[in-house]
Amino acid sequence: IILCEADKLSTDALLYMRWLLERYKGLNKVFFCCSDVSKLQPIKSLCTVIQLLPPSKQEIVEVLEFIAEQEGIQLPHQLAEKIADNSKNNLRQAIRSFEASRQMNYPFVEGQVILTGWEDDITNIATKIIEEQSPKQ
Repeated sequence: IILCEADKLSTDALLYMRWLLERYKGLNKVFFCCSDVSKLQPIKSLCTVIQLLPPSKQEIVEVLEFIAEQEGIQLPHQLAEKIADNSKNNLRQAIRSFEASRQMNYPFVEGQVILTGWEDDITNIATKIIEEQSPKQ
């Protein structure tokens, strides 16, 4: 069983999970994926905590260059580094930015604009809705 965002579970839900884990100890595997392990205090003593660190800038650049090679895309190393910097150590964001930037302008040019994919569009729409709350908007 894999529970994503387990740190958002209520205290009651965590206590129930503790009861289940104690009752059926050794009969199953449960993975609690979370950003803040301190919120899992009721069950932490029953778990093995494994911390996964975000990828480094160099690792993101290597993945982007690998994808570009597999897709037959010419990706300048400097542009890959710029995409990695903009992603803030988020590999999924870097891949989305690479894909969105390629869709906008390929072959790449010097001073290429780095897009972030759909996230910027969502932010802009939300900002406009908040600024003008009308049927028109």
